[in-house]
Amino acid sequence: VFLEKIGQTLSVREMRSYLKSVDIDFNKKVSLIEYLVCKFKDDGVKWQALVNAPQDDEKAKAEREAAQKAVSAASEAAVKARDDHKTALTNETTAAKEAKTAAQKELLAKSEEKKAVAAEKECAEKKEIAVAKAAAAKKTEEAAIKTAAEAKAAAEDAEAKESDLKQAELKAKGEANIAQKAKNESDKAASDAKMALDKVLSEEKKYQNKMKKLSADSKNMSYGIVKRNKAANLLEQLKAKPTMALQTAKITLAAAEKRAAKALKKSAAAARKAQAAADQISAAASAAEAARKAADERKAQADQDAKVARADREDADAAEKESNLALIAASDARTLAENAAAKAEKARVAADESKKVATAAREQAEKSLRDATVAMEEAESKLKELLAKPRGSGMGATWWLEREFEEAKKFMPKHKLKKLEAKMKSKK
Repeated sequence: VFLEKIGQTLSVREMRSYLKSVDIDFNKKVSLIEYLVCKFKDDGVKWQALVNAPQDDEKAKAEREAAQKAVSAASEAAVKARDDHKTALTNETTAAKEAKTAAQKELLAKSEEKKAVAAEKECAEKKEIAVAKAAAAKKTEEAAIKTAAEAKAAAEDAEAKESDLKQAELKAKGEANIAQKAKNESDKAASDAKMALDKVLSEEKKYQNKMKKLSADSKNMSYGIVKRNKAANLLEQLKAKPTMALQTAKITLAAAEKRAAKALKKSAAAARKAQAAADQISAAASAAEAARKAADERKAQADQDAKVARADREDADAAEKESNLALIAASDARTLAENAAAKAEKARVAADESKKVATAAREQAEKSLRDATVAMEEAESKLKELLAKPRGSGMGATWWLEREFEEAKKFMPKHKLKKLEAKMKSKK
């Protein structure tokens, strides 16, 4: 109504904002002084100058100054205690989190250390197995190389024997061919002698038969005289022919036939003997060839076995080298894990110590906060005593002290403030 009367009509929201800016002591009431200070603030009027203006006697001034000091000290202590308590709580929370994190990291580092130790042990066992396998593979390779060398020597020996027998076979077959050729020639000579003898014997038989027939015809009375005489004449003519040459040829040819048969028998025996020798040598050569092939197969198999053994040995050597590197890496990892575990343990101990220090600081801050609360109680008591005394002047300075005290309360924790207010009410 007052604002309307003086021409400063405002809306509800504007009025609330205006009254809030005018209410210097925040008591939700506006005094005339507060209104005038706010109205003329643009002209340089300040409420601090108003409340600090000299208004009373020396005794009141001394009491007010004492109250002022108590309020200021309590306010400063409250602010410091609140800030220290807040900082201490923050530090304690941070230290607790860091201690928890450090403990978790320590557990993790210890776990990693155990894993690293187990991994190192496993790598050591694998290395032992790899070394044993490499040694066994080396022995197997050496045995395979030895077997391959023996197989190579046997194959070379078999090849040499086969070559010798092949040469002997060629020679024996040549001799057998020569003997067979001689046998064939003897066979032809015997055949020719026999044919010649057979021809002579055939001529002789014809001669004898013809003589018998002519003799019979000359004596056959059934024939005419002419025919009988003719037969007798022819018979005489045959008898007059020389027969000694025929007998000589027969004897010669018979002897030639016997010699040819004997030579044929001898050459046939020689041919059979030569062929038997050739067959025997051929069989031996075939056996040598089979032995050489078998030796070549054994050599090839031995070479393959040696190659496989060499590959196995190389794989075993590579596995041994790899296991050795893995063991070195595992040992390094174990060392790093041990160092990390030791570092984590040290960090955890340091974090625990920091937590203890932060807890002690928080407890000290709480004590300081309690002491500040006590100081606030004492300051409030002095202020109430000062306000309770009747005065005619100095009310502005007293009001300012009350306002400063109310401002100091705002720096106290809410639970401490409620406790203080409850305690001051109980004293009333």
